[in-house]
Amino acid sequence: MVLKLYISNLNIIILVLLLTVIGCSGDYDTETSSASTHTQQGWQHYMSGDYTQAMISFERALNTDPEFADAHNGVGWSQLSLSLSIPLVQEAFQNAVRFDSSNADAWVGLATVLYLRNKDSSDFQSAIRAIDNALQSDGEEYLYRHDYQSEADLFALKATCYFYLGENQLARQEIGKASEIDEQNRSAIALQNLLQE
Repeated sequence: MVLKLYISNLNIIILVLLLTVIGCSGDYDTETSSASTHTQQGWQHYMSGDYTQAMISFERALNTDPEFADAHNGVGWSQLSLSLSIPLVQEAFQNAVRFDSSNADAWVGLATVLYLRNKDSSDFQSAIRAIDNALQSDGEEYLYRHDYQSEADLFALKATCYFYLGENQLARQEIGKASEIDEQNRSAIALQNLLQE
């Protein structure tokens, strides 16, 4: 009788442990799925121009999974589109590349913020490095999802950074790269005209 009770209690303990393990792994999968779902919704709102709702969706994703890199990226682009504080935007992009260094879109966002911040020449140098990271990234699925349509835009931004650093020859080289991809790139044309004056 004691042995039966012992075996019965042991079976209950094993069952509880199995349910706990299964329950925990299910929670993690649900959290990841939920973070992904919120992030996808965020990008849908972003693409429709509803940046506030996009940011809410990205924040929900981060509440579920604080290390979900593309949600940090989405927060950065949403904040940038809403003209929020540059340090907050920069932090969002830095978090995105910290959690996923292959997220080219986040590197582009970081480069854009550094260019816009324009505190000193190191911002332009850091923006150039961020653009290089975006161009070298394996994360092609992330690049050109919005705001930038081709590598020509990135070369034009890089050229602009070189221009502000006084490196006109390097700026011309980057304009050349942009023009090879897109002869009608407005930023490259405008900068080229500026360099000819």
